[in-house]
Amino acid sequence: MTCILKASGTCFDVDEFLKVSSLDAMTAFHRGAVPFPTTSLTRKSGYSGMNISVSGREFSDLDGQIQDALEFLTANEEELRRLRDFPGVERMYLDFPIENRDVVFQSDAFPPHLLSLLGSLNIGLMVSRYPAYQQPEDRVPTEQ
Repeated sequence: MTCILKASGTCFDVDEFLKVSSLDAMTAFHRGAVPFPTTSLTRKSGYSGMNISVSGREFSDLDGQIQDALEFLTANEEELRRLRDFPGVERMYLDFPIENRDVVFQSDAFPPHLLSLLGSLNIGLMVSRYPAYQQPEDRVPTEQ
């Protein structure tokens, strides 16, 4: 999992946008299609959209993800404005996957420059929390 830009909308023609886009979508999905056809879930998607990889850093490297995001937003600002204004796009979010740390209170801060860029592009900020990965050798064996 990486830091991902998510864009979607009920009437967003994602294929038309991607035809001439410099952005490379990891996944594209379409309204009326089953989002996860390899599972038993059969509910159809109510919107179309795409996910774009922004950073491949580890969940534990928020500072690195933020740096990659700043570089991505700056390098692709013109194309992101085109996406923002493309017919049918209703929502865009930059989703940061963050590892839950073993602390009493966890807080993570985002720099004003990132927030300013996101705001100017009408991109929301999303944080997805994931349990910390434990190496197999860290696990305590159970008695049988």
